[in-house]
Amino acid sequence: MDSKTADEDIDESEEDGIDFEEDENDSSLDSSTGYATSEKLYENVQNVEETRLTASTNLQEELRIMLLGATGSGKSSTGNTILSCSAFKSDMQLSRVTQFCERASGNISGQPVAIIDTPGLNRIHHTEKEVTREILKSTSLYTPGPHVFLLVMPVGNLSNDDKSMHKLIESMFGESIWKYTIIVFTHGDRLEGKTANDVIAYSDKELRSFIHKCSGGFLFFNNKDTTNYEPVTELLKKVQTLVAINGKSCYTTSFYPASERKIKKKMEKVLEMRKDKIEQQERELMIHCKTEQEVERKKQELWRAEENNARKMAENPAKQKKMSMKLAKRCPDRKSSI
Repeated sequence: MDSKTADEDIDESEEDGIDFEEDENDSSLDSSTGYATSEKLYENVQNVEETRLTASTNLQEELRIMLLGATGSGKSSTGNTILSCSAFKSDMQLSRVTQFCERASGNISGQPVAIIDTPGLNRIHHTEKEVTREILKSTSLYTPGPHVFLLVMPVGNLSNDDKSMHKLIESMFGESIWKYTIIVFTHGDRLEGKTANDVIAYSDKELRSFIHKCSGGFLFFNNKDTTNYEPVTELLKKVQTLVAINGKSCYTTSFYPASERKIKKKMEKVLEMRKDKIEQQERELMIHCKTEQEVERKKQELWRAEENNARKMAENPAKQKKMSMKLAKRCPDRKSSI
């Protein structure tokens, strides 16, 4: 199934109709919560609500966690560390391997989780629009929305590229994203005996201010040490606490900027029209593929092509106008607003 075929199928089914009608207190951080503490600066003070909040989110519902970050930040390695397996391709070379959004599921201390890996937000050989479209269009991987975003960053002060990336993330998902974000600093092996809070305490003001902006706080990962599972357990506690703070909600379309909300609504209508054909193709995959892994891979390719074409249609006013004219010609009495 390639994108060309999907696009042709959509053109053939235009007669069904798609109605696109529009319906500075930086010295108070704590790595356990990201909020102000009333004790020592940066001390990991126990949150009095932590036990209750964690218990209230100890559900069997799969927690959806999306990884965001720059190329080479260690997103894929972090995903592998969380799942304790090589679910995502990663390397330490200059050639980066994550081109598409990918999803892998696992279990942390009895809690089902789904990790969604994404392309680097500063990929050298891809335009900003291509990368952001790939992340925003792959809705089937995290429907109805991520519970938590993990912003993966190497240890160090904020660079201009970091600041630009943060602005890009906010323009993609909306400013509310930081209420659902936990920062994961990679290269934890560079702590050299220092505590995480000590490192942040002596970092620059801009980094401390940004950490304060992210409601989930921060933690350090050493992806080279696969024998120490403690950071993953700590991460799960942070995720569960943040989910509870956010009312057990996930990051839905309603939080996105207005322009993106419109596009997603249009995408949903295109995919709804294509639902029967997609399900038919999925059944055919189960018949013709030899292994479950091959079925899953082919399904991801199928959905990638379908969502890519759905987004192109949602973004392309000319195509929408063409569809509207066809509908008006076929059904003169029917009002169409695309």
